[in-house]
Amino acid sequence: MTPDAPATPSDRRLVTERLQQLFDQAPGFMAVSNGPDHLFEMANQAYCRLVGERDLVGKTAREAFPDLADQKFFELLDHVFASGQAVTGRARPIRLRRVPGAPPEERLLDFVFQPITDRDGTVTGIFAQGHDVTELHQAELALRESEQRFRLIADSAPVPMWVTKLDRKRGFVNIAYAQFLGVPYDEALNFDWRDRVHPDDAERLVAESLAGEATLKPFVLEARYRRGDGAWRWLRSESQPRWGPAGEHIGFIGVAHDITDAKEAEAALLALNETLEKRVEAEVGERLRAEEALRQAQKMEAVGQLTGGIAHDFNNLLTPIMGGLEIIAMRTEDPRLKRIAETGLESARRGAKLTGQLLAFSRIQRISMAPIDVNGAIANMQTLLRHTIGKEIAIETRLDPAIGHGICDENQLENAILNLAINARDAMPDGGTLTIATERSRIDDAPDLQPGDYVCVAVSDTGEGMAPEVLARATEPFFSTKPLGKGTGLGLAQVYGIARQSGGTVRIESELGAGTTVRMLLPEAAAAAPAAATEAEQAAAHGEPSAGATVLIVDDDSDVRAFLAVSLESLGYTAIEAEGGAQGLGKFDEAAIDLILLDFAMPGMNGAEFARLVRQSRPHLPIIFVTGYAESEQLEAALGGGAPVLRKPFTLAQLAAAVTSQLRDS
Repeated sequence: MTPDAPATPSDRRLVTERLQQLFDQAPGFMAVSNGPDHLFEMANQAYCRLVGERDLVGKTAREAFPDLADQKFFELLDHVFASGQAVTGRARPIRLRRVPGAPPEERLLDFVFQPITDRDGTVTGIFAQGHDVTELHQAELALRESEQRFRLIADSAPVPMWVTKLDRKRGFVNIAYAQFLGVPYDEALNFDWRDRVHPDDAERLVAESLAGEATLKPFVLEARYRRGDGAWRWLRSESQPRWGPAGEHIGFIGVAHDITDAKEAEAALLALNETLEKRVEAEVGERLRAEEALRQAQKMEAVGQLTGGIAHDFNNLLTPIMGGLEIIAMRTEDPRLKRIAETGLESARRGAKLTGQLLAFSRIQRISMAPIDVNGAIANMQTLLRHTIGKEIAIETRLDPAIGHGICDENQLENAILNLAINARDAMPDGGTLTIATERSRIDDAPDLQPGDYVCVAVSDTGEGMAPEVLARATEPFFSTKPLGKGTGLGLAQVYGIARQSGGTVRIESELGAGTTVRMLLPEAAAAAPAAATEAEQAAAHGEPSAGATVLIVDDDSDVRAFLAVSLESLGYTAIEAEGGAQGLGKFDEAAIDLILLDFAMPGMNGAEFARLVRQSRPHLPIIFVTGYAESEQLEAALGGGAPVLRKPFTLAQLAAAVTSQLRDS
């Protein structure tokens, strides 16, 4: 057809078919109507799925949707056609009978009704486009409710609890914490606890705190603190490091309880040892004090059990929320909807972190001293450093390719470099240059180091520098020249502790007005041999779902079961659901099961008991524990050492990898 030739019916049909194909590929629902009666000319597949596969084309809106007569949608269409002005809706409820004979179903829609005009500007029809946001809206509501419930439960705890960030500032304290200090919540959040430590305990507490934090393991402190009413009380605090999603150290979580009575009992017992007569006279009182100490211990055990239950319930809530948002984010092509889903997913991950923080004091995290590619670790931190330091400060790196590897824990090394970079930034309020350099150093005669080769990481700034008296105390814990609230005085102390723990040390050079250079010396080491990937890891990385595999899901939470079933079916598996151990045993006997996804904490019969019964008839059947809280010893008792565990909440990729790995190894 030439440009001036009129379009033939065949040409128009081809154009219409092409337009319909484009419509059907759109991620949102779309429809085109004509005339004041809104006669449907075209509707894509998403539109048809939304309204229940109705016969639309050739019908008016009122003929196609009699169930919308009292919901003001026809009036909106009439207004757009008459005025020529577009109308939009956000999370607008609509009740549709999507299945003939079924009751109406309410959905939430984001939409726009756009007028279609001819060359003269006359409105000839309406273009409707939008998205069904029902599930996203429900997920956001559930997430907000879970966060509110978490804070309510934490505030109901009878003992002070707190969460600190990497900069030592508190991100959360509970009501009991503020009540002990006798200050409002906002003041308690930023309160300097050093103001309440007994003078006789301060020096010891600082040393023990520094040593405990440097290990990045759980540690316990005992000291006297002045309560809000002026009374001195012995507190026993248990602190546990917190870890980010990539395994990085992000702060600490702690809980404290009053052990004054137990301490007084201990002091009384020491005094009673002076004479037998005094010991006899005080026997009754000592027994009472011992009973009080026992009650205190039992109370703390109850708190631990409470936090375990909280973590389990919240992980059950977060698992389908995170999974649903992840599915939305993966499947939608709409940038706005993807951004909303990813924002909700990030909030859900923060909820998961809060849940993990409640359990933190009962978990053991080990540091790993090993040969580290120091240059590689610094290179991987470039993006983080630039975001942290800001645009006002230039960052230069001078990495010697011949330095090799140094002994350290990689997470601790990254934390140390980040601490030094933040200190350098604070020393250059008007901008400057931050330089990170590496070099090899030979140490033959130093009082604090073994002779040998060391990897040196030097962090330099062009900032204000330090006076000699400040430089002499730079690595002392809690020593800081920054204003109150701007620093804890632990940054350089932590860097020093990390270097010493690695077998190295720290050297600092500084001069007022000439900047500062901090050198971390780490023992040089040969590169560790790369670990070979296990067969399970290779299968999880490269495998496909086992054709026809049937997975039995045993979980007392219906939302978690539904999410697991949908996820498994999307991966090509057949899913069978059971709401508890008894029902699970019945379905296990009825069907040929290839793998079991098994919750641990269930009423009536827990996961370990269910696993033991199943293994009696099929000892080699793959079983994966899907749990939000369970003791490792109990899991190993059920399946032996190395029992596969999928911790709630988890991602779809983690679920797929775990199932694929177990099926291939069975």
